[in-house]
Amino acid sequence: MREGSHVIVLPFPAQGHITPMSQFCKRLASKGLKITLIIVSDKPSPPYKTEHDSITVIPISNGFQEGEERSQDLDDYMERVQTSIKTRLPKLIEDMKLSGNPPRALVYDSTMPWLLDVAHSYGLRGAVFFTQPWLVSTIYYHVTKGSFSVPSTKYGHSALASFPSFPMLNMNDLPSFLCESSSYPNILRVVIDQLSNIDRVDIVLCNTFDKLEEKLLKWVQSLWPVLNIGPTVPSMYLDKRLSEDKNYGFSLFDANVAECVEWLNSKQPSSVVYVSLGSLVVLKEDQMMELVEGLKQSGRFFLWVVRDTEKKKLPRNYVEETGEKGLIVSWSPQLDVLTHESVGCFLTHCGWNSMLEGLSFGVPMIGMPHWADQPTNAKFMEDVWKVGVRVKEDVNGFVKREEIVRRVGEVMEGEKGKEIRKNADNWKMLAREAISEGGSSDISINEFVSMFC
Repeated sequence: MREGSHVIVLPFPAQGHITPMSQFCKRLASKGLKITLIIVSDKPSPPYKTEHDSITVIPISNGFQEGEERSQDLDDYMERVQTSIKTRLPKLIEDMKLSGNPPRALVYDSTMPWLLDVAHSYGLRGAVFFTQPWLVSTIYYHVTKGSFSVPSTKYGHSALASFPSFPMLNMNDLPSFLCESSSYPNILRVVIDQLSNIDRVDIVLCNTFDKLEEKLLKWVQSLWPVLNIGPTVPSMYLDKRLSEDKNYGFSLFDANVAECVEWLNSKQPSSVVYVSLGSLVVLKEDQMMELVEGLKQSGRFFLWVVRDTEKKKLPRNYVEETGEKGLIVSWSPQLDVLTHESVGCFLTHCGWNSMLEGLSFGVPMIGMPHWADQPTNAKFMEDVWKVGVRVKEDVNGFVKREEIVRRVGEVMEGEKGKEIRKNADNWKMLAREAISEGGSSDISINEFVSMFC
């Protein structure tokens, strides 16, 4: 490996950010780069190698002492993380420079824009990594530039919002932080600050692919040195739906996983609704009950991921009463589930990683967004990419069981369902093309690698 073919990658310490940036590391390593992946952790450990010898993982502290309860205050948490990184990163860079293969770039999460100045102060190129799509980042950019104002209350919006290369958006289509400035003031500041110094960034990376946001791409590439490198899904899963392998890539040493395998293998193709609403979504008890009854009344098989902390909201004896109709687990290996031939529909919160996985595997979706970028992702899923439908809330933001039954039926059967499956298959093909050799994302990754090899 030539001197200088070394890049540092530093994700924000949240799984939805670590996962895509880790997959990007694997792609870079497969192209010949040496990678140091710095993980901010509650329990830092000594550095270690991954299954790729050219990737070294260095866990560092998030700024909290051992045994100290992690703060729920976002400002405090971000300040501690920033202080810890600024204390530890310079020493790591200096040590790497003495190792004979100094780093030449720092790939950092867009939620930590201050890392650009750290990179430049040590002679590294700064590459910002957006784990969200351009359709969301572009809206935040308009806020940064003052061409869209965040109202103080959710009633301060006009009926529709217009952005270049966008369909018309109503209040329920906007990222939740932009609907009411008083609701999430700290998070609002973080998401807006992502774009604060983008005009000085050396390289802009985004976990999307060119065809998916074709109109927006032309606009953002006119402003910044953009490389779309997604979807950051392991290539083994993009090759095919693993219908001829009855273990579907699962590790049967995990009892919970083995239970999923056995249950899915017993079902007919495209007969199961997979329900996963994300690790951060907390449903109120009445909303949980509507989902419970909606799934039951749909008459479909369902595999539902319900965290242990949420299971108390399920009706007593519900698990037993569902019998073979439903399987409720506290965790599932989502990639393997989505590639299983028995899964015919994905009821999702529309987080970007889940959206990309659904698109990449050609799985029709039902969107039940809650906050952050999810409403905007859901809008594009339904009206632009046309790979699913979004549940409609009542005036109180409540999704009733009848709506869940209606949407499940709509996607799993009928003419609209056929059209959705056709579109989903098309996007699966385009996602595979993007990351395959010679595809748009593969070319972008090669361009990035060529800067440092």
